[in-house]
Amino acid sequence: MTRHLSSLAFMENFSTKLELALKNLSMAQFPPDARRTMRKFTSTEVAALLGVTEAYIRQVAAKEQGPEPEIANGRRLYSLEQVLELRMALAANGRKKWMNPRRTGNEQCQIVAVTNFKGGSSKTSTTIHLGHYLALRGYRVLAVDLDPQASLTALHGSLPEFDYRGGDTLYSAIRFDDPIPTKSIIHKTHIAGFDVICAGLELTEFETSVALEMRRSGGTGFLLRVSQALEQVVDDYDFILMDSAPSLNFLTLSSLTAATGVIIPVPAHMLDVDSTAKFLELAASYMQILDEVGTSAHWDFAKFLITKFEPNDHPQANMSALMRQVFRREFALELCHQIYRRSRCADVEAESL
Repeated sequence: MTRHLSSLAFMENFSTKLELALKNLSMAQFPPDARRTMRKFTSTEVAALLGVTEAYIRQVAAKEQGPEPEIANGRRLYSLEQVLELRMALAANGRKKWMNPRRTGNEQCQIVAVTNFKGGSSKTSTTIHLGHYLALRGYRVLAVDLDPQASLTALHGSLPEFDYRGGDTLYSAIRFDDPIPTKSIIHKTHIAGFDVICAGLELTEFETSVALEMRRSGGTGFLLRVSQALEQVVDDYDFILMDSAPSLNFLTLSSLTAATGVIIPVPAHMLDVDSTAKFLELAASYMQILDEVGTSAHWDFAKFLITKFEPNDHPQANMSALMRQVFRREFALELCHQIYRRSRCADVEAESL
């Protein structure tokens, strides 16, 4: 029997059609010169972000001790840049030294890998929400998109001068031949203090290049590529968050080697928990190999994070109870509130909701 449908023709035809349709839609809704902007914050919201009372914010504004807010309909409105300026001014000039959360002295930048090879486990959502949360509270955050599908990149809108087809991804900094400086591929976003390293299809080339390098040299030097790239910018940030692809490939292994901490998002469903068990089993086999060759990874912490949780769903509640029993102190639910305070993650015990 002769099959009439050419796989090559099908893939090329519909990839071209879909790309053109999405491009037209993007051009209609988001012109090339469009840039996402951050909304302004009321004095009530500023007080909540800084951990003070609204009366204190009004007092600061009345004494002109901080940036001058915009007045609209009788309300004071602050940009995020002004909130950050106010945070630093109050920390430097007053008794509120705690208001500046950025690391000092010997505190190290936390490099956190958000990983699980089960697709749809909310790795990207976790990375984005955690990164935004930390940036709003004054930390310097770099999000690294390690997924060729580039969802984290796309969710931050049109970034100035970014073109993944032009080699503007992490692969440019970790390739074996003529890597470029990591700082040259970092992009500012519309959120002050939140930068990104974008992703694109060229990240898949790392898998091929590693295979060729291992055939040539026979070593495990590829495991240090991500670590070496991030080391160039580690002094500029308090947190570096890595959004991994849904696979345990060479790039994911390299990111786990670079990490100081790991978050494993797990939806409270049987199939997702079963997949996570297989992920841990496979990862353990790889880590054993790394131990044997002397390139083992050591972390400050590793936490499991339940995602997509509906407490009124009986099967999900049962699965959540199972994970609480198994993971215990490695279980993290209210992640943003209970982990990450001045980079001392290892000393924090996660509590339940």
